[in-house]
Amino acid sequence: MGGTLASRASGLLREVLLVALFPVRASDAFRLAWTVPNLFRELLAEGALTNAFIPIYQRLRGDDRRDFAGAMTAVLALVNGVLIALALAVAPGIVDLLLAPGANVDRDLAVQLLRITFPVLGAISLSALAMGVLNAEERFLAPAWAPVAMNVVAIAVMVAAPGQAMALAWGVVAGGLAQAAVQWPAMRRAGVMPRLGGIWHAAMPMTLALMAPFAFTTGARQFLNVVAQRIVSDASLFPPGAVTAYALSAMLFSLALGLFAISPAIAYFSRLGNVVEEGGDAFRETLEAGVRFIVVLTVPAGLALFAFADPSVRVLFAFLRPAAGQETSIALAVLALAPLGLALAPAGLVNFLLRPFFVRRRVLAPVAMSVAFTVATAALFVAFAPRYGIAGLSWATALAMGLHTVVLVGWLARSEGLAVRAVAWHALRVSLAAALAVGAARLVATAAVGALPVEGWFASFAELAMGGAVIVPLYASLGLAMGVLRPAWFRRAG
Repeated sequence: MGGTLASRASGLLREVLLVALFPVRASDAFRLAWTVPNLFRELLAEGALTNAFIPIYQRLRGDDRRDFAGAMTAVLALVNGVLIALALAVAPGIVDLLLAPGANVDRDLAVQLLRITFPVLGAISLSALAMGVLNAEERFLAPAWAPVAMNVVAIAVMVAAPGQAMALAWGVVAGGLAQAAVQWPAMRRAGVMPRLGGIWHAAMPMTLALMAPFAFTTGARQFLNVVAQRIVSDASLFPPGAVTAYALSAMLFSLALGLFAISPAIAYFSRLGNVVEEGGDAFRETLEAGVRFIVVLTVPAGLALFAFADPSVRVLFAFLRPAAGQETSIALAVLALAPLGLALAPAGLVNFLLRPFFVRRRVLAPVAMSVAFTVATAALFVAFAPRYGIAGLSWATALAMGLHTVVLVGWLARSEGLAVRAVAWHALRVSLAAALAVGAARLVATAAVGALPVEGWFASFAELAMGGAVIVPLYASLGLAMGVLRPAWFRRAG
Protein backbone atom coordinates (compact mmCIF):
# COMPACT_ATOMS: atom_id res chain seq x y z
CA MET A 1 0.00 0.00 0.00
CA GLY A 2 2.84 2.37 0.83
CA GLY A 3 4.54 1.66 -2.49
CA THR A 4 1.30 2.12 -4.42
CA LEU A 5 0.60 5.44 -2.71
CA ALA A 6 4.16 6.63 -3.30
CA SER A 7 3.94 5.56 -6.94
CA ARG A 8 0.74 7.55 -7.47
CA ALA A 9 2.16 10.60 -5.70
CA SER A 10 5.49 10.55 -7.53
CA GLY A 11 3.72 9.98 -10.85
CA LEU A 12 1.49 12.96 -10.20
CA LEU A 13 4.53 15.09 -9.27
CA ARG A 14 6.17 14.04 -12.52
CA GLU A 15 3.15 15.29 -14.48
CA VAL A 16 3.07 18.57 -12.54
CA LEU A 17 6.74 19.20 -13.27
CA LEU A 18 6.29 18.33 -16.93
CA VAL A 19 3.72 21.13 -17.30
CA ALA A 20 5.84 23.56 -15.28
CA LEU A 21 9.26 22.87 -16.82
CA PHE A 22 8.60 21.96 -20.46
CA PRO A 23 6.90 23.99 -23.20
CA VAL A 24 3.98 22.63 -25.16
CA ARG A 25 6.16 21.82 -28.17
CA ALA A 26 8.21 19.39 -26.08
CA SER A 27 5.34 17.89 -24.05
CA ASP A 28 3.09 17.30 -27.07
CA ALA A 29 5.87 15.57 -29.05
CA PHE A 30 6.83 13.44 -26.04
CA ARG A 31 3.24 12.39 -25.34
CA LEU A 32 2.83 11.31 -28.93
CA ALA A 33 6.13 9.43 -29.01
CA TRP A 34 5.44 7.67 -25.68
CA THR A 35 2.10 6.34 -27.00
CA VAL A 36 3.79 3.53 -28.94
CA PRO A 37 6.13 2.03 -26.30
CA ASN A 38 3.33 2.48 -23.76
CA LEU A 39 1.03 0.41 -25.98
CA PHE A 40 3.51 -2.47 -26.17
CA ARG A 41 4.29 -2.08 -22.47
CA GLU A 42 0.73 -3.06 -21.60
CA LEU A 43 0.66 -5.85 -24.17
CA LEU A 44 4.03 -7.44 -23.38
CA ALA A 45 4.74 -6.34 -19.86
CA GLU A 46 2.57 -4.84 -17.15
CA GLY A 47 -0.78 -5.96 -18.53
CA ALA A 48 -1.23 -9.26 -20.31
CA LEU A 49 2.10 -10.83 -19.33
CA THR A 50 1.81 -10.29 -15.58
CA ASN A 51 -1.81 -11.45 -15.40
CA ALA A 52 -1.06 -14.61 -17.38
CA PHE A 53 2.36 -15.41 -15.93
CA ILE A 54 1.56 -15.46 -12.20
CA PRO A 55 -1.11 -18.23 -12.07
CA ILE A 56 0.95 -20.54 -14.31
CA TYR A 57 4.15 -19.91 -12.36
CA GLN A 58 2.37 -20.67 -9.07
CA ARG A 59 1.28 -24.09 -10.33
CA LEU A 60 4.88 -25.16 -10.89
CA ARG A 61 7.25 -26.39 -8.21
CA GLY A 62 10.93 -26.10 -7.42
CA ASP A 63 13.42 -25.57 -10.23
CA ASP A 64 10.62 -25.90 -12.78
CA ARG A 65 9.57 -22.38 -11.81
CA ARG A 66 13.05 -21.04 -12.57
CA ASP A 67 13.13 -22.88 -15.89
CA PHE A 68 9.76 -21.42 -16.87
CA ALA A 69 10.83 -17.91 -15.86
CA GLY A 70 14.06 -18.36 -17.82
CA ALA A 71 12.15 -19.41 -20.93
CA MET A 72 9.88 -16.39 -20.60
CA THR A 73 12.95 -14.15 -20.20
CA ALA A 74 14.41 -15.51 -23.45
CA VAL A 75 11.13 -15.09 -25.32
CA LEU A 76 10.73 -11.52 -24.07
CA ALA A 77 14.29 -10.67 -25.06
CA LEU A 78 13.72 -12.06 -28.56
CA VAL A 79 10.36 -10.35 -29.09
CA ASN A 80 11.62 -7.04 -27.73
CA GLY A 81 14.70 -7.18 -29.92
CA VAL A 82 12.59 -7.64 -33.04
CA LEU A 83 10.12 -4.91 -32.06
CA ILE A 84 12.85 -2.42 -31.18
CA ALA A 85 14.66 -2.99 -34.47
CA LEU A 86 11.43 -2.51 -36.43
CA ALA A 87 10.41 0.58 -34.46
CA LEU A 88 13.78 2.26 -34.98
CA ALA A 89 13.62 1.53 -38.71
CA VAL A 90 10.06 2.71 -39.33
CA ALA A 91 9.73 5.41 -36.65
CA PRO A 92 8.68 8.13 -39.16
CA GLY A 93 5.87 5.91 -40.47
CA ILE A 94 4.67 5.13 -36.94
CA VAL A 95 4.51 8.82 -36.08
CA ASP A 96 2.63 9.53 -39.31
CA LEU A 97 0.00 6.95 -38.26
CA LEU A 98 -0.49 8.80 -34.97
CA LEU A 99 -0.55 12.31 -36.42
CA ALA A 100 -3.39 13.95 -38.30
CA PRO A 101 -2.47 15.18 -41.84
CA GLY A 102 -2.31 18.79 -40.63
CA ALA A 103 -0.69 18.29 -37.24
CA ASN A 104 -0.28 20.67 -34.31
CA VAL A 105 2.70 18.58 -33.11
CA ASP A 106 6.34 18.82 -34.21
CA ARG A 107 6.65 15.64 -36.32
CA ASP A 108 10.45 15.55 -36.54
CA LEU A 109 10.81 15.97 -32.80
CA ALA A 110 8.26 13.22 -32.17
CA VAL A 111 10.21 10.84 -34.45
CA GLN A 112 13.43 11.63 -32.59
CA LEU A 113 11.80 11.07 -29.19
CA LEU A 114 10.22 7.80 -30.34
CA ARG A 115 13.61 6.43 -31.36
CA ILE A 116 15.01 7.31 -27.93
CA THR A 117 12.12 6.00 -25.84
CA PHE A 118 11.12 2.80 -27.63
CA PRO A 119 14.17 0.70 -26.57
CA VAL A 120 13.17 1.13 -22.92
CA LEU A 121 10.41 -1.40 -23.68
CA GLY A 122 13.00 -4.15 -23.15
CA ALA A 123 13.84 -2.99 -19.63
CA ILE A 124 10.19 -2.55 -18.73
CA SER A 125 9.31 -6.04 -20.02
CA LEU A 126 12.06 -7.64 -17.94
CA SER A 127 10.93 -5.53 -14.98
CA ALA A 128 7.38 -6.85 -15.40
CA LEU A 129 8.66 -10.43 -15.47
CA ALA A 130 10.57 -9.82 -12.25
CA MET A 131 7.43 -8.28 -10.75
CA GLY A 132 5.47 -11.40 -11.67
CA VAL A 133 8.05 -13.74 -10.14
CA LEU A 134 8.35 -11.75 -6.90
CA ASN A 135 4.58 -11.33 -6.49
CA ALA A 136 4.04 -15.04 -7.13
CA GLU A 137 6.63 -15.77 -4.41
CA GLU A 138 4.74 -13.34 -2.11
CA ARG A 139 7.67 -10.90 -1.97
CA PHE A 140 5.99 -7.55 -2.51
CA LEU A 141 8.45 -4.87 -1.36
CA ALA A 142 10.56 -4.47 -4.51
CA PRO A 143 7.62 -4.73 -6.99
CA ALA A 144 5.64 -2.15 -5.02
CA TRP A 145 8.47 0.39 -4.96
CA ALA A 146 9.92 -0.23 -8.45
CA PRO A 147 7.50 2.24 -10.15
CA VAL A 148 8.54 4.84 -7.57
CA ALA A 149 12.15 4.36 -8.64
CA MET A 150 11.15 4.95 -12.24
CA ASN A 151 9.31 8.17 -11.39
CA VAL A 152 12.06 9.50 -9.12
CA VAL A 153 14.78 8.92 -11.71
CA ALA A 154 12.66 10.44 -14.49
CA ILE A 155 11.96 13.48 -12.30
CA ALA A 156 15.68 13.90 -11.56
CA VAL A 157 16.52 13.95 -15.27
CA MET A 158 13.69 16.41 -15.98
CA VAL A 159 14.82 18.78 -13.23
CA ALA A 160 18.44 18.55 -14.38
CA ALA A 161 17.55 19.69 -17.93
CA PRO A 162 14.33 21.76 -17.79
CA GLY A 163 12.84 22.76 -21.11
CA GLN A 164 14.85 20.24 -23.11
CA ALA A 165 12.62 17.76 -24.93
CA MET A 166 15.39 15.14 -24.88
CA ALA A 167 15.26 15.15 -21.07
CA LEU A 168 11.70 13.79 -21.18
CA ALA A 169 12.79 10.89 -23.37
CA TRP A 170 16.02 10.08 -21.55
CA GLY A 171 14.14 10.41 -18.26
CA VAL A 172 11.79 7.52 -19.04
CA VAL A 173 14.71 5.47 -20.39
CA ALA A 174 16.69 5.95 -17.19
CA GLY A 175 13.54 5.37 -15.15
CA GLY A 176 12.78 2.11 -16.95
CA LEU A 177 16.30 0.85 -16.26
CA ALA A 178 15.92 1.84 -12.61
CA GLN A 179 12.63 -0.04 -12.36
CA ALA A 180 14.31 -3.21 -13.58
CA ALA A 181 17.42 -2.62 -11.44
CA VAL A 182 15.32 -2.56 -8.28
CA GLN A 183 13.70 -5.93 -8.92
CA TRP A 184 16.29 -8.22 -10.50
CA PRO A 185 18.66 -8.03 -7.49
CA ALA A 186 15.64 -8.72 -5.29
CA MET A 187 15.05 -11.96 -7.21
CA ARG A 188 18.70 -12.93 -6.71
CA ARG A 189 18.50 -12.29 -2.97
CA ALA A 190 15.33 -14.37 -2.78
CA GLY A 191 16.93 -17.25 -4.71
CA VAL A 192 14.31 -17.15 -7.48
CA MET A 193 16.39 -15.86 -10.40
CA PRO A 194 15.20 -17.24 -13.77
CA ARG A 195 17.42 -20.05 -15.03
CA LEU A 196 18.31 -19.18 -18.59
CA GLY A 197 18.25 -21.96 -21.13
CA GLY A 198 15.96 -22.57 -24.06
CA ILE A 199 13.09 -20.42 -25.25
CA TRP A 200 10.49 -23.12 -24.68
CA HIS A 201 8.75 -24.60 -21.68
CA ALA A 202 5.79 -26.95 -21.39
CA ALA A 203 3.78 -24.23 -19.61
CA MET A 204 4.24 -21.77 -22.46
CA PRO A 205 1.07 -22.70 -24.46
CA MET A 206 -1.19 -22.18 -21.43
CA THR A 207 0.50 -18.85 -20.68
CA LEU A 208 -0.05 -17.65 -24.24
CA ALA A 209 -3.68 -18.79 -24.07
CA LEU A 210 -4.23 -16.80 -20.87
CA MET A 211 -2.51 -13.77 -22.37
CA ALA A 212 -4.91 -13.67 -25.32
CA PRO A 213 -8.01 -12.17 -23.60
CA PHE A 214 -5.91 -9.64 -21.68
CA ALA A 215 -4.10 -8.72 -24.89
CA PHE A 216 -7.42 -8.17 -26.66
CA THR A 217 -8.83 -5.91 -23.95
CA THR A 218 -5.55 -4.04 -23.50
CA GLY A 219 -5.13 -3.69 -27.25
CA ALA A 220 -8.65 -2.34 -27.56
CA ARG A 221 -7.97 0.33 -24.94
CA GLN A 222 -4.70 1.33 -26.58
CA PHE A 223 -6.37 1.42 -30.01
CA LEU A 224 -8.75 4.04 -28.62
CA ASN A 225 -5.77 5.99 -27.34
CA VAL A 226 -4.22 5.95 -30.82
CA VAL A 227 -7.47 7.18 -32.39
CA ALA A 228 -7.73 9.95 -29.80
CA GLN A 229 -4.11 11.00 -30.37
CA ARG A 230 -4.75 11.32 -34.09
CA ILE A 231 -7.83 13.47 -33.44
CA VAL A 232 -6.31 15.82 -30.85
CA SER A 233 -3.22 16.32 -33.04
CA ASP A 234 -5.39 17.75 -35.85
CA ALA A 235 -4.52 21.44 -36.19
CA SER A 236 -7.83 22.16 -37.92
CA LEU A 237 -9.67 21.12 -34.73
CA PHE A 238 -7.28 21.91 -31.85
CA PRO A 239 -4.40 24.24 -31.01
CA PRO A 240 -0.98 23.06 -29.80
CA GLY A 241 -1.35 21.68 -26.30
CA ALA A 242 -4.35 19.45 -27.01
CA VAL A 243 -2.23 16.28 -26.94
CA THR A 244 -0.88 17.22 -23.51
CA ALA A 245 -4.36 18.24 -22.29
CA TYR A 246 -5.87 14.90 -23.29
CA ALA A 247 -3.07 13.06 -21.47
CA LEU A 248 -3.55 15.13 -18.30
CA SER A 249 -7.30 14.52 -18.18
CA ALA A 250 -6.82 10.81 -18.85
CA MET A 251 -4.24 10.59 -16.05
CA LEU A 252 -6.55 12.24 -13.51
CA PHE A 253 -9.43 10.03 -14.60
CA SER A 254 -7.22 6.94 -14.20
CA LEU A 255 -6.24 8.05 -10.70
CA ALA A 256 -9.89 8.36 -9.67
CA LEU A 257 -10.80 5.08 -11.36
CA GLY A 258 -7.99 3.24 -9.63
CA LEU A 259 -8.90 4.59 -6.21
CA PHE A 260 -12.69 4.31 -6.30
CA ALA A 261 -13.30 1.40 -8.68
CA ILE A 262 -10.35 -0.83 -9.53
CA SER A 263 -9.19 -1.36 -5.94
CA PRO A 264 -12.59 -2.63 -4.70
CA ALA A 265 -13.08 -4.55 -7.97
CA ILE A 266 -9.87 -6.48 -7.33
CA ALA A 267 -10.98 -7.28 -3.78
CA TYR A 268 -14.39 -8.55 -4.92
CA PHE A 269 -12.74 -10.41 -7.81
CA SER A 270 -10.78 -12.44 -5.25
CA ARG A 271 -13.96 -13.12 -3.30
CA LEU A 272 -15.81 -14.23 -6.43
CA GLY A 273 -13.00 -16.68 -7.14
CA ASN A 274 -13.30 -18.10 -3.62
CA VAL A 275 -17.09 -18.63 -3.71
CA VAL A 276 -17.44 -19.82 -7.31
CA GLU A 277 -17.39 -23.47 -6.26
CA GLU A 278 -19.80 -23.07 -3.36
CA GLY A 279 -22.96 -23.04 -5.44
CA GLY A 280 -26.22 -21.59 -4.20
CA ASP A 281 -26.58 -17.83 -4.02
CA ALA A 282 -23.07 -17.00 -2.77
CA PHE A 283 -21.73 -15.97 -6.19
CA ARG A 284 -24.75 -13.83 -7.06
CA GLU A 285 -24.80 -12.16 -3.64
CA THR A 286 -21.10 -11.34 -3.85
CA LEU A 287 -21.57 -9.96 -7.36
CA GLU A 288 -24.44 -7.73 -6.22
CA ALA A 289 -22.50 -6.56 -3.15
CA GLY A 290 -19.60 -5.57 -5.40
CA VAL A 291 -21.87 -3.60 -7.72
CA ARG A 292 -23.49 -1.77 -4.81
CA PHE A 293 -20.16 -0.95 -3.22
CA ILE A 294 -18.61 0.40 -6.42
CA VAL A 295 -21.74 2.49 -7.13
CA VAL A 296 -21.56 3.99 -3.62
CA LEU A 297 -17.96 5.08 -4.25
CA THR A 298 -17.90 6.07 -7.91
CA VAL A 299 -21.17 8.02 -8.30
CA PRO A 300 -20.34 10.80 -5.81
CA ALA A 301 -16.68 10.84 -6.88
CA GLY A 302 -17.68 11.15 -10.53
CA LEU A 303 -20.21 13.92 -9.91
CA ALA A 304 -17.65 15.78 -7.81
CA LEU A 305 -15.11 15.46 -10.63
CA PHE A 306 -17.68 16.83 -13.06
CA ALA A 307 -18.61 19.79 -10.85
CA PHE A 308 -15.07 20.63 -9.66
CA ALA A 309 -13.03 19.84 -12.77
CA ASP A 310 -11.68 23.39 -13.07
CA PRO A 311 -10.22 23.74 -9.55
CA SER A 312 -9.03 20.11 -9.58
CA VAL A 313 -6.89 20.71 -12.67
CA ARG A 314 -5.68 24.16 -11.66
CA VAL A 315 -4.74 23.20 -8.10
CA LEU A 316 -2.37 20.60 -9.54
CA PHE A 317 -1.02 22.14 -12.71
CA ALA A 318 -1.14 25.88 -11.96
CA PHE A 319 0.60 25.54 -8.59
CA LEU A 320 3.92 26.25 -10.35
CA ARG A 321 4.10 28.75 -13.19
CA PRO A 322 3.20 26.81 -16.37
CA ALA A 323 5.79 26.71 -19.15
CA ALA A 324 5.23 28.33 -22.54
CA GLY A 325 1.90 27.31 -24.06
CA GLN A 326 0.85 25.12 -21.12
CA GLU A 327 -1.95 27.51 -20.09
CA THR A 328 -3.76 26.27 -23.19
CA SER A 329 -3.16 22.68 -22.12
CA ILE A 330 -4.59 23.39 -18.67
CA ALA A 331 -7.72 25.06 -20.07
CA LEU A 332 -8.33 22.19 -22.51
CA ALA A 333 -7.70 19.62 -19.76
CA VAL A 334 -10.51 21.19 -17.71
CA LEU A 335 -12.90 20.81 -20.66
CA ALA A 336 -11.86 17.19 -21.18
CA LEU A 337 -11.98 16.19 -17.50
CA ALA A 338 -15.50 17.35 -16.62
CA PRO A 339 -17.42 14.84 -18.80
CA LEU A 340 -15.05 12.09 -17.73
CA GLY A 341 -16.51 12.51 -14.25
CA LEU A 342 -19.79 11.14 -15.62
CA ALA A 343 -17.86 8.22 -17.13
CA LEU A 344 -16.34 7.21 -13.79
CA ALA A 345 -19.23 5.12 -12.44
CA PRO A 346 -19.94 3.21 -15.68
CA ALA A 347 -16.21 2.68 -16.30
CA GLY A 348 -15.83 1.31 -12.77
CA LEU A 349 -18.80 -1.00 -13.23
CA VAL A 350 -17.51 -2.25 -16.59
CA ASN A 351 -14.15 -3.02 -15.00
CA PHE A 352 -15.88 -5.06 -12.30
CA LEU A 353 -18.66 -6.69 -14.31
CA LEU A 354 -16.21 -8.17 -16.81
CA ARG A 355 -14.50 -10.11 -14.03
CA PRO A 356 -17.25 -12.72 -13.38
CA PHE A 357 -16.73 -13.94 -16.94
CA PHE A 358 -13.06 -14.61 -16.25
CA VAL A 359 -13.91 -16.32 -12.94
CA ARG A 360 -16.22 -18.62 -14.90
CA ARG A 361 -13.52 -19.00 -17.60
CA ARG A 362 -15.78 -17.59 -20.29
CA VAL A 363 -13.44 -15.32 -22.21
CA LEU A 364 -15.16 -15.09 -25.60
CA ALA A 365 -18.06 -12.88 -24.45
CA PRO A 366 -16.00 -10.18 -22.68
CA VAL A 367 -13.47 -10.06 -25.51
CA ALA A 368 -16.23 -9.70 -28.11
CA MET A 369 -17.95 -6.98 -26.08
CA SER A 370 -14.69 -5.11 -25.57
CA VAL A 371 -13.95 -5.14 -29.29
CA ALA A 372 -17.49 -4.06 -30.20
CA PHE A 373 -17.56 -1.15 -27.77
CA THR A 374 -14.05 -0.11 -28.74
CA VAL A 375 -15.17 0.28 -32.34
CA ALA A 376 -18.31 2.12 -31.20
CA THR A 377 -16.28 4.49 -29.01
CA ALA A 378 -13.85 5.23 -31.83
CA ALA A 379 -16.79 6.06 -34.11
CA LEU A 380 -18.20 8.39 -31.44
CA PHE A 381 -14.79 10.06 -31.12
CA VAL A 382 -14.80 10.86 -34.83
CA ALA A 383 -18.40 12.08 -34.71
CA PHE A 384 -18.24 14.16 -31.51
CA ALA A 385 -14.81 15.84 -31.71
CA PRO A 386 -15.55 18.22 -34.62
CA ARG A 387 -18.78 19.35 -32.96
CA TYR A 388 -17.92 19.39 -29.24
CA GLY A 389 -14.15 19.80 -29.26
CA ILE A 390 -11.92 17.94 -26.83
CA ALA A 391 -14.88 17.48 -24.46
CA GLY A 392 -16.52 15.45 -27.24
CA LEU A 393 -13.97 12.67 -26.71
CA SER A 394 -14.93 12.51 -23.05
CA TRP A 395 -18.67 12.60 -23.77
CA ALA A 396 -18.13 9.75 -26.23
CA THR A 397 -16.33 7.77 -23.53
CA ALA A 398 -19.13 8.37 -21.02
CA LEU A 399 -21.83 7.33 -23.50
CA ALA A 400 -20.02 4.18 -24.62
CA MET A 401 -19.24 3.13 -21.04
CA GLY A 402 -22.87 3.67 -20.05
CA LEU A 403 -24.10 1.46 -22.89
CA HIS A 404 -21.48 -1.16 -22.08
CA THR A 405 -22.66 -1.21 -18.46
CA VAL A 406 -26.28 -1.74 -19.54
CA VAL A 407 -25.28 -4.68 -21.75
CA LEU A 408 -23.19 -6.30 -19.02
CA VAL A 409 -25.92 -5.91 -16.39
CA GLY A 410 -28.47 -7.47 -18.73
CA TRP A 411 -26.13 -10.34 -19.60
CA LEU A 412 -25.31 -11.09 -15.95
CA ALA A 413 -28.99 -10.86 -15.03
CA ARG A 414 -29.61 -13.80 -17.35
CA SER A 415 -26.48 -15.81 -16.62
CA GLU A 416 -25.97 -15.15 -12.89
CA GLY A 417 -29.38 -13.96 -11.69
CA LEU A 418 -28.19 -10.40 -10.96
CA ALA A 419 -31.17 -8.52 -9.49
CA VAL A 420 -31.48 -5.66 -11.98
CA ARG A 421 -34.34 -3.84 -10.26
CA ALA A 422 -32.72 -3.91 -6.84
CA VAL A 423 -29.38 -2.74 -8.23
CA ALA A 424 -31.04 0.01 -10.30
CA TRP A 425 -33.05 1.24 -7.30
CA HIS A 426 -29.87 1.33 -5.24
CA ALA A 427 -28.05 3.28 -7.98
CA LEU A 428 -30.94 5.76 -8.24
CA ARG A 429 -30.90 6.50 -4.51
CA VAL A 430 -27.10 6.83 -4.50
CA SER A 431 -27.31 9.22 -7.46
CA LEU A 432 -29.91 11.36 -5.72
CA ALA A 433 -27.88 11.59 -2.50
CA ALA A 434 -24.69 12.33 -4.44
CA ALA A 435 -26.35 14.95 -6.68
CA LEU A 436 -27.79 16.79 -3.67
CA ALA A 437 -24.43 16.72 -1.86
CA VAL A 438 -22.38 17.82 -4.86
CA GLY A 439 -24.92 20.49 -5.87
CA ALA A 440 -24.91 21.95 -2.38
CA ALA A 441 -21.12 21.87 -2.29
CA ARG A 442 -20.93 23.67 -5.63
CA LEU A 443 -23.20 26.46 -4.38
CA VAL A 444 -21.38 26.82 -1.06
CA ALA A 445 -17.92 26.81 -2.68
CA THR A 446 -18.88 29.38 -5.31
CA ALA A 447 -20.43 31.73 -2.76
CA ALA A 448 -17.61 31.37 -0.25
CA VAL A 449 -14.77 31.88 -2.75
CA GLY A 450 -16.58 34.92 -4.16
CA ALA A 451 -16.61 36.46 -0.69
CA LEU A 452 -12.95 35.70 0.09
CA PRO A 453 -10.08 38.03 -0.88
CA VAL A 454 -8.27 35.32 -2.88
CA GLU A 455 -7.61 34.77 -6.56
CA GLY A 456 -5.66 32.53 -8.91
CA TRP A 457 -4.34 29.28 -7.46
CA PHE A 458 -5.47 30.15 -3.93
CA ALA A 459 -9.05 30.62 -5.15
CA SER A 460 -8.98 27.21 -6.84
CA PHE A 461 -7.57 25.59 -3.70
CA ALA A 462 -10.19 27.23 -1.47
CA GLU A 463 -12.97 26.20 -3.86
CA LEU A 464 -11.82 22.59 -3.91
CA ALA A 465 -11.28 22.42 -0.15
CA MET A 466 -14.69 23.90 0.67
CA GLY A 467 -16.41 21.65 -1.83
CA GLY A 468 -14.84 18.56 -0.30
CA ALA A 469 -15.68 19.73 3.21
CA VAL A 470 -19.36 19.88 2.24
CA ILE A 471 -19.63 16.81 -0.01
CA VAL A 472 -18.25 14.17 2.35
CA PRO A 473 -20.40 14.77 5.47
CA LEU A 474 -23.51 15.70 3.49
CA TYR A 475 -23.33 12.64 1.25
CA ALA A 476 -22.69 10.42 4.27
CA SER A 477 -25.71 11.89 6.10
CA LEU A 478 -28.02 11.62 3.09
CA GLY A 479 -26.78 8.12 2.31
CA LEU A 480 -27.47 6.91 5.83
CA ALA A 481 -30.89 8.55 5.86
CA MET A 482 -31.81 7.00 2.48
CA GLY A 483 -30.47 3.57 3.42
CA VAL A 484 -27.73 3.36 0.79
CA LEU A 485 -24.94 3.64 3.36
CA ARG A 486 -25.22 1.06 6.08
CA PRO A 487 -22.42 0.71 8.64
CA ALA A 488 -23.08 -3.01 9.12
CA TRP A 489 -23.01 -3.59 5.36
CA PHE A 490 -19.73 -1.70 5.07
CA ARG A 491 -18.22 -3.85 7.84
CA ARG A 492 -19.21 -6.98 5.92
CA ALA A 493 -17.83 -5.50 2.68
CA GLY A 494 -14.58 -4.71 4.44
